[in-house]
Amino acid sequence: MPTLSTTVDPRSPSYVDTRQALLARLDELDEAVAAARGRYPTVAHERVELLLDRDAPFLELCPIAGWGTESRPGAGIVGGIGRVEGVECVLLATDPPSGAASEPAAAKKAHRIGEIAAENRLPLIQLLDGAGTATAPEVLRDLARAGTLPRIAVLFGNGEQATLADYTIAVRGGPADFVAEDERDAIRLTRLCVRRVAPARPEPGGPGRPPGGPGTPPRYEVDDLLGLGSADAREILARVLDGSELDEFQPRHGAGLVAGWGELHGYPVGVLAMMRYGEAETVKAAEFVRRAGNPLVFLDNGVATDPRLVEAVATSPVPHLRVELAAGTGRAYRPRFVFRWPHSQALERSGRLHDDGVLDPRDTRTALGIALSAVHSGGLQ
Repeated sequence: MPTLSTTVDPRSPSYVDTRQALLARLDELDEAVAAARGRYPTVAHERVELLLDRDAPFLELCPIAGWGTESRPGAGIVGGIGRVEGVECVLLATDPPSGAASEPAAAKKAHRIGEIAAENRLPLIQLLDGAGTATAPEVLRDLARAGTLPRIAVLFGNGEQATLADYTIAVRGGPADFVAEDERDAIRLTRLCVRRVAPARPEPGGPGRPPGGPGTPPRYEVDDLLGLGSADAREILARVLDGSELDEFQPRHGAGLVAGWGELHGYPVGVLAMMRYGEAETVKAAEFVRRAGNPLVFLDNGVATDPRLVEAVATSPVPHLRVELAAGTGRAYRPRFVFRWPHSQALERSGRLHDDGVLDPRDTRTALGIALSAVHSGGLQ
């Protein structure tokens, strides 16, 4: 497969200026995340860490939900994707002070986490303290949509959502399927439940095994992403795709769009990186979306309004993952995951749950790899 080349000069004024501006925005993001983790109890984070497999990655979702609103950052909920007993799971944990019941953004965040579990057909584990997650109608609907997928609730206090779980574990008594002596025993019982009801996925790679794995690292430094403008599509893809390799689609047409096939952490993907929207780019993008055949990764640098492209995206049968480098369409056309680079309005939009999290550009490849693993764990739908 052809390898993408690079012309990045880390000493150029534009690179230095872009890097400094992005680092300043990352400092703002760190402050927002610290507000969610540092000023309030972190019991939910600790319980999630105890439950996850040792050294397993955890993709936290919507970590600054509520930022810039009347809710506290994080909305009293920790949610994300990680492995428990070798099984890809969606985790939702509530902090004890309010149990998330009084947080205006809590129901919306719980809704999104339940939606991710249902769409990707992943087990849902709830670690509930206080009143549990808000039982808004849309949350109940999404949990019901999960159907036969295992739903496990661990009650460290009262838990309204326990009635929606297939298996309940309670600390020191209460109506439950299993009673734990203490919190660590509850974690042990949770892992036992996962082992019984959701067999571990085979290791990826190799004949007869699912795709995925570490993949071949990009040929270029991921740190360069801090100094790249959002319009440098090829340079970005060269630092995200396995081996910096891309089988480009119609490379001589629609120069404002880079599209093609590659791999990301061993998963075959189609990628579209739009630098500008013109007639040729729109036709090329719509045709590629219809032909891709693999999960699609969009690097958005604007908003597509042409009805031909809108129709192609809206009717595409494969999962979509979106990274908004600048402006974008958010959750339009129901992508499986939406992430955002830290542009000028990123915190405000993420605080209102217009995405699943603001990424340090250097973490783009890792976040997409975990998201693709989640998409494949439940089988491509």
